[in-house]
Amino acid sequence: MDINETLNEIIFKYDLDKYYPHYRNMCEAEKVLQNIVKNVMQYKKKAVFVGDDQTGIEFIRNISRDYDDIHFLLYNRDQRDLQAIGETDWKNYEEIYLISFWGAEYIERWFRQHNISYEWIYDIFEREEIFLQREFFAFGKEDLYFLSDLKGAMRRRAGWTESVQCELYCQQSKYNMADHERTRQIALEKCLFLSLYMRNFVAAHKYSSMLAKNDERFEVLWAEIQDLLDLIRETVKNRKQKDIILYWLDSIPYSDTGDMPHLRAMMEDSVVFENAFTYIPYTHPTLRSMFLGRKDIDDQAYMISEITRENSPVIQLLEEQGYSIRVYSGYFSDFFPRAYRSKHFYTDVCAPFSMKLWDMFSEMLLSEQKTLWLVHALESHAPYLNAGMNDDNYKAPGEMRRLARMEIDEQLAFYDLFVNENSFRIYMSDHGDGTMLQRRIQIFFNVYHKAWEPERIKRFFSLLDFGSVLKKIIMDEKIKENDFSRKYVEIGNLDLYNPRMIKKLFKNKEEINEIYFGYKGIVDEEYIYIHYTTGKEWLSHRKDMRNPILFYECVDDICEPELLPRYRELTGGYPEEMLGDKKFRYSQYLYALYDKVLKHNDIAERVSLIERLLDKYPDNSVGIRMGGYHSLVLYYVLSEKGRKKIWGFIDNNAECLCNTLSLPIARIDRIDELKGNGIKAILLSSYIHIETLRQEAGDWEEDIDIIDIYKCFHENEMQCNTDFWIIKGRDEDYDMELPD
Repeated sequence: MDINETLNEIIFKYDLDKYYPHYRNMCEAEKVLQNIVKNVMQYKKKAVFVGDDQTGIEFIRNISRDYDDIHFLLYNRDQRDLQAIGETDWKNYEEIYLISFWGAEYIERWFRQHNISYEWIYDIFEREEIFLQREFFAFGKEDLYFLSDLKGAMRRRAGWTESVQCELYCQQSKYNMADHERTRQIALEKCLFLSLYMRNFVAAHKYSSMLAKNDERFEVLWAEIQDLLDLIRETVKNRKQKDIILYWLDSIPYSDTGDMPHLRAMMEDSVVFENAFTYIPYTHPTLRSMFLGRKDIDDQAYMISEITRENSPVIQLLEEQGYSIRVYSGYFSDFFPRAYRSKHFYTDVCAPFSMKLWDMFSEMLLSEQKTLWLVHALESHAPYLNAGMNDDNYKAPGEMRRLARMEIDEQLAFYDLFVNENSFRIYMSDHGDGTMLQRRIQIFFNVYHKAWEPERIKRFFSLLDFGSVLKKIIMDEKIKENDFSRKYVEIGNLDLYNPRMIKKLFKNKEEINEIYFGYKGIVDEEYIYIHYTTGKEWLSHRKDMRNPILFYECVDDICEPELLPRYRELTGGYPEEMLGDKKFRYSQYLYALYDKVLKHNDIAERVSLIERLLDKYPDNSVGIRMGGYHSLVLYYVLSEKGRKKIWGFIDNNAECLCNTLSLPIARIDRIDELKGNGIKAILLSSYIHIETLRQEAGDWEEDIDIIDIYKCFHENEMQCNTDFWIIKGRDEDYDMELPD
């Protein structure tokens, strides 16, 4: 059963795509391309597809899989001499297909002038009565990535179209704000179609119900969709294969699942790894550590660009045990051979999780082989694109993150109902989010099977041992605490090496911090140790939940100096050969900038001034406003004497980051009560919010002092135009010629 075809029949029957006429043509064009590729392969021809857009090429490459005699040529249409075209020996190919839409006339003229026989695929489409006004693979209308202020940051192929979530955002906003009733009606119908396009049936049901209030046709429509969903659920439920479904939920820290009730409920019935850690807290290094079992640092696994049977013990294990592999991701699928990738090509890196889950079941229905299904949810990663975006929340990262996690959970709850009882399910994250190191490295990793008893595994687990978990699932069909013996995990990071990001840093004269430099470290039950390539060492109690500061040595940066030799030995050195690797040639400019900034580091003077401002107050008499990361840092840079002055924090969120310090946290509306408890002064800690805090402080009674550290810095001629623990380079520090 081809459920995509069946769903499209319903969409076309009810004319739901009428406001997006390109969609139907896209579907038909893809069928034509599949037939072209099928014909080339069936008759063992040598063919080449020529285009100026990487996305179009990758789309067709995904159809052809790994057929050796289909080739691809990417050219730059901005080069009028068409060098790549002229240097190609066209006699090597029996069939030549030009796939460019824009600027195709230049190439066609060149082919005609050189008497080279070719086919423009849009001519083929037109012969089939398919008339396109834009690229065959592009659904959307315009690029809306400015919404996230990350335009182009997550794109790895030129020509990626905008996220469908952005188009849904526009239509939802139009429905809420438009004055004309017909405009609102059209927007609502568009929302229904877009939800179906995303395979988000929770949202689609909501919109069809809203439309059905005025048109019973939508009630009949939903009944047909529900019949299809019921049939899929019944068919998949009867599947006997012991599949393994890996839900890769990007960028969600351990225990940060408060807005995900379904996931939390599944954890109650799962084998839960309570001390699971990623090795390097980024997606691609995590992918390598899991499937290769190798470290980006000590094993230089960062040099491996593709995960194959030859280099992956995990793939070898799976295939030896009769498993196939399917990967559903628009972000990291390029790391796997095409044979392992989804048959549906994701032109958008932020393709919705719901679409990938649907694609998994669409292939599951057509396969009788047991399979590892890896489904990647990227909504929970910045820029947090989701179906709940609107004019009020798209610039609020915290709210967008919450909505994204809620949506992932909602889709998990919906699609988990389809999974057969023989399947194993792994719910995991690859890294956490935010600035806190421990939030980034500790992840959740849970394994569920209907026949298993819930269990909490307290021993340390690294994603480097992912293969061991799979082996237990496949060979033993059980996981026990004694299967794992780690008493600590290794963690690390690479120097920032991305040329685009480093050039941007220098162009915008941005500050540098600890996340840009490599390190190796250890996490065990009580401590976290890190040794940076800059030379800085840091040994902290895990319960302290704080970060190292690149340009300042806090009082207890080394909490137990006598333990350093042991942790240094466990960690080992950072490989010298990596520091000289050409991959990190741009990183060297960060070290040069670090050395320059270090020469005018005055954080110690700033901290000393803060200490003097506190000195006249009794112990436990100063409240810090607010309770975010800036206040956490401020507390840790103080001496023991300075810390005694602090009563607690004033923040309306009792769960703010400072709640890890075991000091009181009071709401701002309790200011009068605080004065009665001996609070003499309130220290304003946030540079970002300083103007708001100053206005707020102007309304307080005169009998409570306001300690405005940033005003004091200015009065003492200390240059500080950012958070007090950050040192920005001077303009001349950034005057370096970076290579192209």
